[in-house]
Amino acid sequence: MRRTARIFALLAGLLLAACAQRPAPVRFFADGMPARLSEWGVLVSDGRRLSLNDGVLPYDLNTPLFSDYAHKLRTVWMPPGVSAKYDPDNAFDFPVGTVISKTFYFPLPDGGGENRVLRSDPAASSFVAGAIDLRRTRLIETRLLVRREAGWIALPYVWDADQRDATLARIGALVPLQLVDAAGATEEAAYQVPDQNQCASCHNTDNLARRLQPIGLKARHLNRDFDYAAGRANQLTALAAAGYLAGLPPAEQRPRAADARDTSAD
Repeated sequence: MRRTARIFALLAGLLLAACAQRPAPVRFFADGMPARLSEWGVLVSDGRRLSLNDGVLPYDLNTPLFSDYAHKLRTVWMPPGVSAKYDPDNAFDFPVGTVISKTFYFPLPDGGGENRVLRSDPAASSFVAGAIDLRRTRLIETRLLVRREAGWIALPYVWDADQRDATLARIGALVPLQLVDAAGATEEAAYQVPDQNQCASCHNTDNLARRLQPIGLKARHLNRDFDYAAGRANQLTALAAAGYLAGLPPAEQRPRAADARDTSAD
């Protein structure tokens, strides 16, 4: 009897430990502006590793915008039971509760040093096997685009020095950096985190109504493969398989934007 009780106690302890290690699920805030990025639960960081929470799907674009050599990790999350509606030309019609994130970061050069980051090809992602190694990465900012009942809202967050969390920066920020190329040459740079109005201006589709829309989440930009933790797959197919996209047509009917870096493209 005592042995059985000890086994049950051990199992209970293991279950509690497993629950303690699992992060809280993603949380959608229908209003307000949470002061900390961690309150949303989209990204999970312990200061050594940045990973995605359950249900958060990464994606990339055929031709991403160049941003002063910053690398980017893009993600999308939706509440259970809802999905976006496919559109062949425009941004998908996303349901209330959708949270889109874009994290800007730089790999670190050998030797480290305060504010020193590597000037490298942004297409070379540090997101490998579902995570980013923060021992070799400098996180700068994460921008959220959140779909609420009244429409989309943009929220910029700046990462703390220990890279465990990020703080809401409605007025933006200026981050001093020193870009180091492969040959060791350096260049001073002031990375500007946009304020909330600047974030909104890029996504503004109606100046009078101040109506925002996602930019990159269109069929032609997403129609490409991505190296997911479970393997390589087409992004549109993966979104549909996750229940995040309804009405996806067959592969041959999906538009695709060319990769501007592909010199062999038409």
